[in-house]
Parts: sequence; C-alpha cells; structure tokens
Amino acid sequence: MRALDRFEAACERLVEGSVGRLFRSSVQPAEIGRKLEKAMAANPVISVDATLVPNDFSVALHPVDFAPFAEYISPLTGQFETWLGETAAERAWTTVDRVRVQIDPDEAVRRREIRIVSAIAPVPERAKDTGAAAPSPLGRMQPRGRVTGLRLRMQSGPQRGQDVLVRPPSATVGRAPDNDVVLLPDDISRHHARLELGRGGARVIDLGSTNGTTLNGRPVANAPFGPGDELGFGSVAIEVLPASGERSGR
Repeated sequence: MRALDRFEAACERLVEGSVGRLFRSSVQPAEIGRKLEKAMAANPVISVDATLVPNDFSVALHPVDFAPFAEYISPLTGQFETWLGETAAERAWTTVDRVRVQIDPDEAVRRREIRIVSAIAPVPERAKDTGAAAPSPLGRMQPRGRVTGLRLRMQSGPQRGQDVLVRPPSATVGRAPDNDVVLLPDDISRHHARLELGRGGARVIDLGSTNGTTLNGRPVANAPFGPGDELGFGSVAIEVLPASGERSGR
C-alpha cells in the first residue's frame, strides 16, 4: 500500500471514531496532506547520489478552519510527519533531518486556503532553542543503502549508560532474549519494536507493543529517525548517536 493510501485510510478510521467532528471542518486533512506532498516535491536539490527534499513545513490556516483541529493538533501533525517520511522513503528522497510539520492559525490566510512554507532544515529547532549542540545531520544525508549503523545509549532504566550498536538491515527491540536490543523493564513488550536501517535512512516501527513507542516524546507507529533523536520504548528512553566511536553494550 502506498504512503498516500495508508494516510487516507488513517483519516477514514478517524472519521469513524470519536474525533470524526475534526474532519467536518471546511478544510480536510487529506487536502493538507496533498499540499504538503506537493511542497516536498516542489524544490528538490539533486546531487550525484541523493535527491534532497524539504523536511520542515509550516502550515497556516484561517482561524475558523484551524479551530476544529486545535484539540488534536499534536496527533494530526504526527500523522503528517510519519506519512511524509514514508513518502520520501518510497521515492528514494533524502532529508537532512526528521520531517517536522507545524500548523498554526493566521488571520492573513483566507477561508479554506492552505498556506505552506517549506524548507530544508539541517538544524533542529530544539537545538536552537536550548543552545545545545546540533545533532549531526549525516545520518539523514547518507544515500540510500549506505547507513552503516547507529549507537543507542540507554538514558533510563536498569541499563542506563549502556550502549548498543545496531547495524543494517534491521534490529528488533524488546524484553525477549532473542531480540537484538534486549530491554529489561516489565513494561517493555517481548517484541516491542523494529529498527530498519539502510534504504532511505533509519525507521522505527512499533510492533503492536502494549506501552507504545515514542520519538522525541511523541507517540509513533512508523517514523524516520537518526542521530540526535530520542527513542522511547515503554519507560526506557534511548539517545540515538552516530555509529562512530561506539562501544557495544551486549
């Protein structure tokens, strides 16, 4: 199933659910999604071995059109970010950092208008805001098929401070001993998530875990990630670092 099909199917499920009123707005999520996709494709930077596309999107809506989305803006932007990341992977596009989508009301925007500004943003806003050193964008800049590995550093739980090196093509995360990354806390599912490395960079995929997977504090089911991000599996927080200088924790 194509990324667009998956996104529209997710919208349909939400329409049938308790937040269906969200989609009775004069502006539909699928409309925003299609415009985001066009904005991503509009100004690629083509090099010898990669096609670089925008990863930072600011969406402006008239306040009346924005109002029905306000209560659910976080899960909605998360859905857009996941979908755009999948779209980039399907089309062999590269981004310098994870996809970020922000939606805000703007009195200057006409009713039913969707105004989008896109940019290639190698320095995450969170690094600018805190004054912290910006994470290296190299993990996202690697051409497809050339991700050599990532280092996972435990930030919480009984394994805090331990590093685990993961290599392509994939690594499983969970409490069962047959996982590549074994986490000990009881709130970790036996087979909690899968990390895919290689084609298009790295992605984290939740395997239907009981307590969920997060990326930088936001729940995700399937999302791109890289050095500088923080993964969460149940109660365990993990910092993602480049593979260089790693020490194996297993």
